[in-house]
Amino acid sequence: MVVAPAERWARHFIFLGDHIMNKRRISVYIDGFNLFHSALQENFSNTPLDKQRWPELRWLDLRKLALNFINPKLENLTSVYYFSAPILWKPAKAAKHKEYMNALRTVGVEVILGQFKEKDRSCPLCKQQYKAHEEKETDINIAISILSDALQDKFDTALILSGDSDLAPVISKMKMLFPTKKIGIILPPYQYGAELTAKADYVKKIHKSNLRKSLLPHTVSYLGGLINAPADWLPPV
Repeated sequence: MVVAPAERWARHFIFLGDHIMNKRRISVYIDGFNLFHSALQENFSNTPLDKQRWPELRWLDLRKLALNFINPKLENLTSVYYFSAPILWKPAKAAKHKEYMNALRTVGVEVILGQFKEKDRSCPLCKQQYKAHEEKETDINIAISILSDALQDKFDTALILSGDSDLAPVISKMKMLFPTKKIGIILPPYQYGAELTAKADYVKKIHKSNLRKSLLPHTVSYLGGLINAPADWLPPV
């Protein structure tokens, strides 16, 4: 097999006795909002203690988080993708999110954005009309990226960080088209992903300890400037 020059750097080797074996190339595909809603959003007054989230751990280094689920003796992390969408109708949150995406780029995470679409909805009790926003394109962007990377032979194993059952069809298609490649699932806290886990080759689970040890530096350099983590995205000193 001919290896493209851009991918050649990713081929490392380990020695087992007299044998040489390629490390498995791992690509990680992170559903940003699934991770956020499962582990990082604010707790409400009625949030039960056994479902507490950790908004103070939002300043996550997603490459470092992915390395929690890689065996460095046998596997090589070749790429990490972060899928999200800008929250344009909330400027303050959108600004923080933009800074976070730029911080992720400094550690080699590729950001792929979808969008939110505005929808008219009504309250079932008072019938009052209101505007809501629905995230679009994330699932399809993840599916397209996995299949595209598989066609280009960019990985041996794809790790999907999500519990969203809408991603089950891409696993089925991968099994059909690329039977030698593996699909793993990394489940965020409080996610069970029965449809995903039933189809995957293996499943791992994120715990608070994985998040705590995977934070970005409080200040990172980006394009000649500095990005500071929002104070409410960090653990108290």
